[in-house]
Amino acid sequence: MRHRPRARVAARPVSSSGGDQAVRPASEADRHLAALAAEGRERQAAALAEEAAEARRREREERRAVERLGRGHVRNSLLDSPRGAAPPLLWITSGAVVIGTLLLVLGGERGAWVGMGLIALAIAGFFGGRWIVGRRLVGVERAWLRSLPFPVRGYFRVLGATPEEERILKMRIHFRAAAPERDLVDGMLGRVRYPATARLAGGSAAPIFTAESGPIRTVFVEDGTPSNHAPLGWMRTVIDEALLPLHEAYPIRRVEFRG
Repeated sequence: MRHRPRARVAARPVSSSGGDQAVRPASEADRHLAALAAEGRERQAAALAEEAAEARRREREERRAVERLGRGHVRNSLLDSPRGAAPPLLWITSGAVVIGTLLLVLGGERGAWVGMGLIALAIAGFFGGRWIVGRRLVGVERAWLRSLPFPVRGYFRVLGATPEEERILKMRIHFRAAAPERDLVDGMLGRVRYPATARLAGGSAAPIFTAESGPIRTVFVEDGTPSNHAPLGWMRTVIDEALLPLHEAYPIRRVEFRG
């Protein structure tokens, strides 16, 4: 029996992806497109890095602006409720403005110039004096906080917040060892103003108590400078009337305020 020779089958090139399509050599156009795409990716990465740097710069500027505004709120709060004696800047300025106005109206040409200068000096001295005295009062308040037998956190953060007509402050008390009974702490906090909605979380077995003030309301004068003098008074009173007496019998590790 004669055997017929088998027909040879031409081998087909197999693509690297496992398909049946033939591998086409890269042309000059392909290489040009690849170079353009690489350049585009570099530009995109540079643009994203530039946008990220700009976002960080704006975030830093906003944070610094908030910090500057917060320092102003702190100074205004302490000027409205100074610890100890503070110069009566408003009365001094008002008196100088009255005298300057009288000179301006009744003093003739020379008196008018003197009156205008006195008024300008009084206004500039008022704002400059508030800035200087406010900084001094901040130092006095920091010194008082450092003199306490336990550290206090969040105090100036509350004062630096944007003043509101009604605020509720929260407080966390960390005791060193065994905490007092809940009724005892609740009763001590009742000695403070705005205790109506004061709530206490935890129990006698827990070394941490959290408390919440009632609504602390502040009346804003139309032409006045808003401040957090009412929350400032509440925090001071809590420390003096409730926390210091508690600390004598139940040592406090630290206190945290937040608004």
